Amino acid sequence: MKNNIFIIVFIIIFPSLLFSSPLPFRGEINNKVINIDTVKSITEKQNWLDSLQTHSGKEIFTFNFPHNELYNFYLEKYSSPEQIRWLDTVMQRADIYIDFIDDLVHKNDIPHEILYLPVIESAYRQNAVSRSGAAGMWQFMKNSISPYDMKIDDFTDERRDFWKATEGAIAKLKYNYDMLNKDWLLALAAYNCGLNRVKKTIDATGIADYWQLCEKGLLPNETIHYIPRLLAISKILSHRGRNGVPVYWRSPYRWERIKLSYSVSVTKLSEVTSIPVDIIKKGNAELHYDITPSGRDYFLKVPEGHGSAVQKAMASLDGKLMKFYFYQIKKGDTLYDISRHYGVSVSMIEGYNKGIDSSFLHIGQKLVIPALKDVPPYTGKRISVEASKQQVFDDPEKYKGSYVVKPGDTLWSIARMFKTDPSNIAHHNGILVDGVLSIGMKLKVPETDS
Repeated sequence: MKNNIFIIVFIIIFPSLLFSSPLPFRGEINNKVINIDTVKSITEKQNWLDSLQTHSGKEIFTFNFPHNELYNFYLEKYSSPEQIRWLDTVMQRADIYIDFIDDLVHKNDIPHEILYLPVIESAYRQNAVSRSGAAGMWQFMKNSISPYDMKIDDFTDERRDFWKATEGAIAKLKYNYDMLNKDWLLALAAYNCGLNRVKKTIDATGIADYWQLCEKGLLPNETIHYIPRLLAISKILSHRGRNGVPVYWRSPYRWERIKLSYSVSVTKLSEVTSIPVDIIKKGNAELHYDITPSGRDYFLKVPEGHGSAVQKAMASLDGKLMKFYFYQIKKGDTLYDISRHYGVSVSMIEGYNKGIDSSFLHIGQKLVIPALKDVPPYTGKRISVEASKQQVFDDPEKYKGSYVVKPGDTLWSIARMFKTDPSNIAHHNGILVDGVLSIGMKLKVPETDS
């Protein structure tokens, strides 16, 4: 009898234990279309619900659209085993960004399908660059970033900043929407081929319907395919489990931004805070180097909950080993001389400039140099004023001879040839003592008796 009572109690209690956390949404709506207001009302009541967890629910489409040939073509194409594997790869790449984008999509009350726009723009690759020069996850051109608080400088290309670029893309889409009769399909078309192009086409034809413009061939071919591709991919990815795309259950991935007032080494920061360096680099893909910008404020993005560790590290390091200089290689430079000026080792310079070859420095090549001390900018190896006062140079009248540099010549070998020293040759020819000599270069040298 006791055993029977235990079994009955277990049967009653077990389901509540098993499902103590929220279940995936299973809508009881008969039709397959749920409007955006309904979606909002559900998500506002149940904060745990995100796009990843709706895979077992009803199909969610914001847009009413005809199932035209292009849509059906792309739906079939992306449903193939090969394309399903590709979509899985893309969404694994998007994994650490998708919740941030999803939050902004819902916050701005824009169509759910826009969550998957980066799939067709860049396959969620932060380093993506188009043939026309558009860059980043959302594919911004250089001349289109100024309204969206993005900048490009020696330190960063903020078209690759997932936070700023997502905010910028959504702002751009909303602006397109307002300018195009509050029509999201036209707004998306304008994101692809340009707002002016779409407006001029509407003004010239009087047609303000995306599908009609496509049927008549009035939009660029890429734009005609753009939205059917997005809709097909959205249908598959909105419900991955149902459509064969693997679903990886996890808690939402959140980010926070920490204001940095001076440069830090991302690698060093990772070591101090225990945040994986690859996560910091993926979260701050706009950085050209291992360091954050100097001379201006920068917002470092870290996984939510790690901000205090970063702030603590910044306070404890107090700027030590965290300041960096840029230097552009000039004629005659060597890593040894540069390292002596900045008070760092050659190996440290090499460590922060991957791929640099100290034997083959290129004029104009940029170096980022960790600074252990405050020093003025390096101006090349030149004789100081004090040294020049002490240096006694030959009479310029003696340097009326000439010599053409041959293969294998050095300033030292030429100086020995004319019984003088390299400093005199350099001084009378206006070059650096350790400067690079070019074959065929004509030098002033002391006249000889012969």
